Amino acid sequence: MKPLDRNYLSLQFRVKIYTKNGTEFHSFFENIMEKAYSDYQKIKPHGIEGDRGNDGYIKNSGIYYQVYAPEVPSIKLAEAVRKLKEDFEKLKKNWNEIKEIKEYHFVFNNKYSGSIQKLEKAISELEKENSGIKFLIFTSKKLEELFFSLDKDDILTLGFDINSTKAVSNAYEYLKIVEVELDRENGNYALKILKNVKNIIFKIADDQLKLQYELLECRCLQNLEKIKEAIGKYENISKRFPNDPRAFLYLAEIYLHNEDYKKNKELLDKAEEINANHWLLKLEKLLRKDHLGEEIDTTNINEEDFPGESRIKANFYRVYAKFIEDSGNKPMADSFVEKAIHLNPDRFSNYIRKLSIFEKRIYSKQDNPNISEDLLKQLKEIEKVEENFLTLGDIGTRNKAVLNIMKRNVFLKQEDFSTFEKIFQISQKTLELTLDCYFNK
Repeated sequence: MKPLDRNYLSLQFRVKIYTKNGTEFHSFFENIMEKAYSDYQKIKPHGIEGDRGNDGYIKNSGIYYQVYAPEVPSIKLAEAVRKLKEDFEKLKKNWNEIKEIKEYHFVFNNKYSGSIQKLEKAISELEKENSGIKFLIFTSKKLEELFFSLDKDDILTLGFDINSTKAVSNAYEYLKIVEVELDRENGNYALKILKNVKNIIFKIADDQLKLQYELLECRCLQNLEKIKEAIGKYENISKRFPNDPRAFLYLAEIYLHNEDYKKNKELLDKAEEINANHWLLKLEKLLRKDHLGEEIDTTNINEEDFPGESRIKANFYRVYAKFIEDSGNKPMADSFVEKAIHLNPDRFSNYIRKLSIFEKRIYSKQDNPNISEDLLKQLKEIEKVEENFLTLGDIGTRNKAVLNIMKRNVFLKQEDFSTFEKIFQISQKTLELTLDCYFNK
C-alpha cells in the first residue's frame, strides 16, 4: 500500500473511531473482525440474558471478545473496569462449557486516549485468579493495526476509499470533531485528538486545510489558558495568511477580554479590509458592543440574515439574547437562548447565557414572593449543566469557576446561615481554580 493511500485510510478510520459509540462501534468492530478472521462468530444478544458476556468469539481457538465503547472513555475508566470483570464472570459461567476460554479480549474504544492503567490492573488481578487464561485489552490503536493488516480489497469493501479528492473532505470532517470538543470546552481532549492527525493533514497538499488545523490549535491553547502562546501563533498565522481574516478576529477577541479596546478595534478594522462580510467579523463586532455596554436596536434583528450553518447561527442567537434581555423583551430573549441551544446543544456557553439571564432576573426583582423557588430552580439548572458537561469531559478551570460563582450567588441570596460552610468551601475552591486561569477579568 502506498504511504499516501495509508494516510487517507488512517484519517477515515480515525473519524470512525471518534464518532462511533455503543452499538455503532460494536458493528464497526464486528465488520473488521469478520474480514480478519474467517472463523470469527458474532453473538447476537438474546432476550433478557443478552450476550452473557460474549460479543463474539473464534470458537476453535477459544478466543472471546467483549466490546465497550463509551462516548468519553477518559471519564469512564471505573465503569470500564467494572464491566470488564462482570462480563468475564458472565462469560466464564455461560460459555466456558461450550468452548474452554483460552483468551479474553476486552475491546475498549479508548479513542487513542492513552491511559488504561486501571484496566491493566484489573487484567492482572483476573490473570492471578484464572490461571491458564490470557487477558488482553484491545484498544482503538490495536483495532487500527488489525484494520491495516487486511487486504486492500477487504478494506475498500468496508466502505473506505483511497480517492485523493475525498482526502480533504475527510480531513475537514475530522476537524469538526475537534470543534465539537471545543464547544464542550474540553480543550485537553480537543488538542489531543487534533495532534493525532497532524502528520496526516500536513502531508495533504491543501493550504486552507493546514490553516484550519493551526487555527484550531490556537483555539485549543486559548481554552487551556495558554493565551500568550496562542497570541504568538495567531500573529504568525496572520503574517503567513494575510488574506484570511480569522487569525485577526480571534486575536481581536483576546484583546477584547484583556480590555485593550484600541488593539481590538485595530484588528477588527484589519479583518474588515480583508472581508467585510465574514460571519466572524459580525459576531466579534457584537461582542465588542456587549463589552463596552453599548445598546443596539433589537427591534430590527433579522434572523434570516444569520449564517445558515447551525453551529455558527447558534452563536448569533446566544449573543443577541443578551442585548434583547437588556432591552426588556424577556420572551424574545428566552426564545433566542433556546434556539441557540437547539441549534448547538454541545455549546457550553449557550447554557451559561441561559443561566446568566435567569440569574439577572432573580437578583433584579424587588420584593419577589417566589424568590425561594427561583433560587432553587437556578441551583438545579446550574447543577444540571455541571453534571451534563462533566460527563462529556473536563470543562476547564475557568468554566468550573464560573459555575461555582453562580452557585455561591444562590447561597448568598438565600441568606441562610446554614449554608455558610458551603459558601466558604465554594469560595475557597473558586479561588484555587482562578489561580490556574489567565487573568483577563
